[in-house]
Amino acid sequence: MNSDVKLSIMEILESRNFQDAKVIAGKAGLYQTVKWVHVMEVTEVEKLLNGNELILSTGIGWKENKEIFLAFFKQLIDSKAAGLCIELGTYIPSIPEEIIELADLHNFPLIVFYNKVRFVDITQELHTLLIKKHYQMISDLEEYSYQLNQLLLTSNPQQKILKLLHDHLKMTVLFIPNQGEIQILSKKTLKEQENILQLLKEKTIQRHMNIAHQSIQALNQTFAELMIISESDSITEFESLILDRSATALAQNTLRVLYVEERRKTEETEWIQKWLEGAHSEEQIYRYLSDLELTLKPNGCVVLLFKTDQLDEKHSDITHLKILFRSIFQSYGFFLLSTIRKNQLIFILLNKRKNNDWKARIEAGIHHIQKELAGDQHFKQIKFSIGTFIDKLSDVKKSYHTAQETSIIQENMPKECFHSFYEDLHVFRLVLIASEQGTLDDFISDYLGPVLMYDQQHNGKLMETLKAYLKCNGSKQETAATLYIVRQTLYQRLQKLHELLGEDFMDFYKRQAIEFAVTAYEYVCASKSI
Repeated sequence: MNSDVKLSIMEILESRNFQDAKVIAGKAGLYQTVKWVHVMEVTEVEKLLNGNELILSTGIGWKENKEIFLAFFKQLIDSKAAGLCIELGTYIPSIPEEIIELADLHNFPLIVFYNKVRFVDITQELHTLLIKKHYQMISDLEEYSYQLNQLLLTSNPQQKILKLLHDHLKMTVLFIPNQGEIQILSKKTLKEQENILQLLKEKTIQRHMNIAHQSIQALNQTFAELMIISESDSITEFESLILDRSATALAQNTLRVLYVEERRKTEETEWIQKWLEGAHSEEQIYRYLSDLELTLKPNGCVVLLFKTDQLDEKHSDITHLKILFRSIFQSYGFFLLSTIRKNQLIFILLNKRKNNDWKARIEAGIHHIQKELAGDQHFKQIKFSIGTFIDKLSDVKKSYHTAQETSIIQENMPKECFHSFYEDLHVFRLVLIASEQGTLDDFISDYLGPVLMYDQQHNGKLMETLKAYLKCNGSKQETAATLYIVRQTLYQRLQKLHELLGEDFMDFYKRQAIEFAVTAYEYVCASKSI
């Protein structure tokens, strides 16, 4: 690192007001960073210091009381002060041996003045030095940021940024991506580097290793961790700022790579659309996927449709959405290919893990995306439609068609029955077929016509009662509780249902038909209310 931005005790000793000062203990800590200079004559200091202060004192607070002096000195060490300067003579004739031993033990610099000194001159001089150091730090940060910006304009900037960070701080640098190999830049031997990686993996960092890290984030997703390790001094504020600037530059590069990759994938749209139409063989599909990712060997796949208002191929949010979906679902074990048709984003989710929990992982991914888009005015109304999971990639047409069916059914489903997965639609799949064939209204009329007519003429609640009775599997007690009515009222309604539907309406096959008609009626009503 550039030592010009850090004021150390060693540098302070070279200043004009310290010409006659002497270090009597803690010499190993002379390169300790000093952030401030403070005159202190009280003995209770635990809550008065922030750390790295150089303390000036005449000793008037404890004079020749060795116990108070020792307690005061321990507080300075515990508060991580940078060092203590004491004027000998007026109040303190000498430094007790116990204090000297304690200073050496903790590498805590103990400096004495044998003649009277003006603390006001010392603080003025050192504060001026600190201000100069701070200005130098700002200048160095600006220069470092400029170098980062220049590197971002070159090819393969990631490696160059990591090298710049390593060269600038003279520390071990690690880049730990979510996927891929860890990169380490260090002057240590290969064996020492492997040891560091093992310690990090086991989370058994040694005490002498000072670590700072920063996440590489883009689109609210974490793609990697950037880490620096110092084995000599603690990591300073300046070094943390350098790390932060480097992480920001790497995040910018990550975002650029993602956009370039997404533009490249847009060119693949024609091939993907033909795949959705069933035009490619299994061999052609695997050959194509191996060109995208050599190690990609999908364990089945499923089609997901994403729909939102005012979405088309020229929409400025398309690329953002594709990157967001890709980064999130990748973390849940899917490789994504995408295209857009008729106001819908179409994603083929290629499963890279076992297929026993694919649904749970997609649900988690959807929940994650909903959280990311929450509050964005562009995405007030969003809908996910997931087709059937298929094992054979050339059968993706089936998953696509069932995802489309899911989307159609979702438009008319009652809210309490809403589902995103085709496999959860159950009887609604048959309802859609009957609706497309034009037989749904007749079926509803055949099985529910008298009940619907009665409710319409008498403002009755027979349909509500029938649905609850069927849902409670014919339990009168449970039905009455569900409808919040007394048993006698329920008996009257059931008697009327028997009159209208027949005494056998709860027989197995007829009951199935009536239940289907109830579902179909709700489906039709929901479609008319849209």
